[in-house]
Amino acid sequence: MSNNWFRFKQFTIEQEHVAMKVGTDGVLLGAWASVPGPGSRVLDLGCGTGLIALMIAQRTRDVWVDALEIDPSSARQANENIQNSPWKERMKCIPSSFQDYSSKGKYQYDQIICNPPFFSASSKTASKEKNLARHDDSLSLGDIFQGSVSLMKKRAVLSLILPVDKEETAYDLMLEHRMHCKRKTRVIPAPGKLSNRVLLECSFLPGKCQEDDLTIETGKRHRYSDTYKNLTEDFYLGEGWKDRRE
Repeated sequence: MSNNWFRFKQFTIEQEHVAMKVGTDGVLLGAWASVPGPGSRVLDLGCGTGLIALMIAQRTRDVWVDALEIDPSSARQANENIQNSPWKERMKCIPSSFQDYSSKGKYQYDQIICNPPFFSASSKTASKEKNLARHDDSLSLGDIFQGSVSLMKKRAVLSLILPVDKEETAYDLMLEHRMHCKRKTRVIPAPGKLSNRVLLECSFLPGKCQEDDLTIETGKRHRYSDTYKNLTEDFYLGEGWKDRRE
């Protein structure tokens, strides 16, 4: 059973009242994503515990971070984590669906970042909250792109982590919304294994896509590659990503 909290170097995530706990995907995206300069505004879409929003706040100066969450219990937990962080003065948790929020268009963003629900038409659990967090019934990839383009500034970036079987759909949506892939990192669990995740960044500005691979483990469980440790070293207590709850 997962612990009810997860301690990072500069903040702690309380996660007792959220369906989806701290995991590799969120940490990867929060550490990998490009971040905008001072005076910018970032939206963490479907923030869950607030993990990615807090990682972006840690990595930036004078950047406002909005954390959007549809599930009331998760929104309260995210707000608690934000209020207990060093960056609470420039962060806000907003309890809302993305469809409703994007239709109002109150702000324009320099970056939208999302670790979206992955599963489509697959078996569901008895937990309504877990289904909401894991299944894309209420927030599809198409919803994410459609809402994001209405909220993004001309030079803004949309940052995502997706399972590899969603990559083609993401490229189709980029084409539909006249966007371009700027960065792509294939995530490989361990040497000799196939990529199971892809990190993507896209924008309205054309240009060559920067592509690379990231292998997480060296071949032994919880033995992490130097690349992965270097990417996440500003966040984890100790080496690698294994839960550190001391």
